[in-house]
Parts: sequence; C-alpha cells; structure tokens
Amino acid sequence: MNFTSVRAIFFLFLFVYLILQYYLLTHVMAYLERRVAAGPARRILQAGVWIFFLVMLSPFAWIMLFGLIPQEPYPQPVQTGFLLFAIWLFGSVGWAAILSGYRLLGWVASWVRQPGPVPDLERRRLLKLGASVFAGAPFIAGGYGSLVERRRFRVDHFTLPVEGLSSALSQLSIVQLTDIHVGPFMPAVELAAYVETINRLQPDLIALTGDFVASSPSEVAPCVEVLSELKARYGTFACLGNHDVYAGIEDELERRFGEKGIQVLRNGAVSLPVGNSRVNVLGIDDLKWGKPDLPQALEAAGKEPGEVRILLSHRPEIFPDAAQRGIDLTLSGHYHGGQIKLADAPWNISLARLVTPYAEGLFRLPRGDNPAISTAKGSMLFVGRGIGITGLPIRINCPPQIAHLTLRRA
Repeated sequence: MNFTSVRAIFFLFLFVYLILQYYLLTHVMAYLERRVAAGPARRILQAGVWIFFLVMLSPFAWIMLFGLIPQEPYPQPVQTGFLLFAIWLFGSVGWAAILSGYRLLGWVASWVRQPGPVPDLERRRLLKLGASVFAGAPFIAGGYGSLVERRRFRVDHFTLPVEGLSSALSQLSIVQLTDIHVGPFMPAVELAAYVETINRLQPDLIALTGDFVASSPSEVAPCVEVLSELKARYGTFACLGNHDVYAGIEDELERRFGEKGIQVLRNGAVSLPVGNSRVNVLGIDDLKWGKPDLPQALEAAGKEPGEVRILLSHRPEIFPDAAQRGIDLTLSGHYHGGQIKLADAPWNISLARLVTPYAEGLFRLPRGDNPAISTAKGSMLFVGRGIGITGLPIRINCPPQIAHLTLRRA
C-alpha cells in the first residue's frame, strides 16, 4: 500500500465518519427540541452539543494540518485528548449503527404490519428505552478497551512439535515480542513491565518482530534503552517493520540495537550453537515497505546450516514461500490480532481477518518438495497479537501478548 492509497483510505474514512456524526448531531438536536422547552436553556444545550461535536473532529484537523508524524512526543493533554477521541469514535459509530438499525426495523415493521388493534404504547416506550440503553454499550466497550484491556497483557504458552528434533533442541524456548509501538500509548515505563515479565521466563532466544516505534525518531532512544534489558541464553534478535520504515529510523535502530547486543537481521542470518546442534535465525525486511530478500537470508544461513531454521518477518504473508524454501518456523506480527474481535478465540471475526488469512495464532503448511529438504518436517507460522496499538488505542477481546514458544520433539 503506497502513500496515495493510505491518503485515499483516510479521506474515505473521514467522509463516512462525517456522515455518521451529522446523523448523530441531528438526532441529538431533535431530541432536545422534543424534550427541552424553547428558551435560553435549550440554546445553551444546543451550543454545547455543537461545540462537543466540533471538538471530536479536532484530531482529524490535527492530522491534516500537522501530519501523522509528530516532531516530538505528544504532551499529556494531547495524548488524553486522542484517547477520549478514540472512545468517542468507537462509541459513536456503534451508537449510529444501533440507531439506524432500530429505525430500519421500525420502518420494516410498519410496512408489513396488518391493520389491527391500537399498538401498545407502553411496550413501544420500553423498546425505545431498551434501544437507548443498548446504544450506550459501544461507549462502555470503547472505554474498557482503551483504559483497561489495552494495558492488561497476557503471557500465552505454546508448544511447537518438530518431527525428528534432536534432544539438544527439544525444550528450546523462544519468546516473541512484536508490534511494540513505543510512543504516546506505549511509554517506556509500560514497556519495562513487559521486559521484566520476559526475563522471568528465562528464555533461550528472544525474537523481536518489528514495529518498534509508533511514528517518530524521538521514540527510538527510549525503546532501545528499555529493550536492552532483555536477557536470553543465546541472544536477542530482531527484524524491522513498516512503522520503522515510516519513521525513517531503520539504520538508527540497527546501530543502536547493535550497541546494546541486539542483532537486527536485515536479509541476513546467524547460526547459534546449541549443545551438539545448531539453530539458524534469519530475518528479512518488511515485505511492502522494505527490501526483503529471503534467498539472501537463506544463503547466509547456508554457510553454517542449522538443524532448525527460524525466520523473523514482520508480515506473515511470506509463510507459503518460507515453507517451500524449508523454513521450520516463521515468527510474525503486524496485524495486532485485529485489536477488536467479537470473542477471544484466535479465529474470531476481526478487521484483520478481512485482509489476511494470518491474523494471529499458529498455522502449518507442508515443507517444500525440494529433494534436498527433509519432507518429514512441516513448516509452522506463529503470528503474535503484539503489545502496542495503531489507529485507535483500543483492544477488545484481543489483549496484548507475550508469546512463549517451546520446541519439542514430535
């Protein structure tokens, strides 16, 4: 997706949002006219409603005037304002959908209703009251998702069976952290809690699969400083994501991480001795915004072949190609699990599932038909939900995730 496409999507979303806001505004104004007698009180309330709706449009004005990339970290009032805007956006869209649905049902009912007795006005009043209460549910959900679940991370444990795995690599533990998005909604102090939890797991390897910052070069230093405290027996390795490219900090991240002992793999690989065996860790650039080169990474891994090859790729769409080329395990992120889902299970409906078959969770494919590759093994993909957010700072039925993966012999 290029910049023109991103801008087109933004203006399309803005157009739809303005229509919904106008619909709600007219609904509220009509309610005031019905419920409040004409006079100063009504005029004050109507002015307050106009001011509120205009304030809720101010984040779009901010983006259009100053862009998505700030020149410095957001001050606390701006951060709070964007958080309240996110709750309003989520809640108001849900409210508009419920009101529209209620009116549509009423229209359908009046169209198909046969002549009969006078309608039960008390029942109709209760239905309207129920619809009004139900319309408040999106605001409650938005508030919970932004103020509570967005911060309530979870450690999820997965066992990955690998056929023919040697005893040296059986029980090898990997922690994946992805889509960190240090910035307005992932301050350094919050990231430090994740680092502390990971270190308590005492992993053998740590894989960081991109999107370290939200949008600004000023976010690099605090991100690197906190992540430098990660501890793993065989090291910490990383690949870059699309937000790292947006911010133009790929080289700076690679340099700063290298100074702290974290190796960024940009179409490269390392070979790690583990007992009497070896593990290859490969990494490629972002599939759309970087310059990914899996063959180059495989060539680097081939200099010291390992028993298991683990690929770090920010986007999971590389998986079919990786499986064909004999990669045992691909670790990815990018989609945040959708951030908002109908239920907690990985396969539940989310926006991410509309654009990719690999929204989150564990996937398997057969290995390639290359005779040089052991076809007894399958290839696995794990897509993490990540810990940060993009777009709306909301998570619903999709808590932040630290993924603890353990290899075992199948």
